[in-house]
Amino acid sequence: MQTFVKILILVTVALAIPIIPFAIWGQSLEQAARTWEQTQSNPQVMAIVLFGMLSLDVFLPVPSSLVNTLAGAKLGVFAGATVCFAGLTVGAAIGFGLAKLAGPPLQRRWLADRDAQSLKKFAETWGVVTLVLTRALPILAEAAVVLLGVQGLSWRKFWPPVLLANAGIALAYSVFGSMAAQQEWLVIALAISAGLPLLLTFLVRRWLQMTDKKKIA
Repeated sequence: MQTFVKILILVTVALAIPIIPFAIWGQSLEQAARTWEQTQSNPQVMAIVLFGMLSLDVFLPVPSSLVNTLAGAKLGVFAGATVCFAGLTVGAAIGFGLAKLAGPPLQRRWLADRDAQSLKKFAETWGVVTLVLTRALPILAEAAVVLLGVQGLSWRKFWPPVLLANAGIALAYSVFGSMAAQQEWLVIALAISAGLPLLLTFLVRRWLQMTDKKKIA
């Protein structure tokens, strides 16, 4: 029971890293981003800012799906996808790298050797699948990167799913944003890109909760 509680605390901390800033500043920053987007016309400056926002996504309440859509609308498909891919990849690498550095001391403090080995085995077995399935989901994407970093997933297994998933996400949202800008329904597209991933995250979390309850029953 004590081991389960410690593992639960690690999972909770991983989830709290993206959730707490989002709960405190998410709405204000999203409104500020919309205002800035309406006044900013320099594509180079916009590319740098959008890249920076995605790179710090694990620490800041950045609505990455909205940023990706905006990049496609303002920079075009190719440039928007390139900026988004680079930002998403750097952000994931920063979160994963820091989590790997913090992982050993956290595991020594909170987990027995046997439990730490079990978590590492889970990361090596299911880490790739977890990264692919959560890459497009806000909160869960950042939490998965942090948790798998703490569990000791290797960089060799981290890069392929993250690079492929980020490429697909960046391209899809950039095409969506570019099409929305051409058809003059960008505001609706931004609302969809911000809301749909949150809805999917909520549904996934509900499904996981129901699955856990069935296992306990």
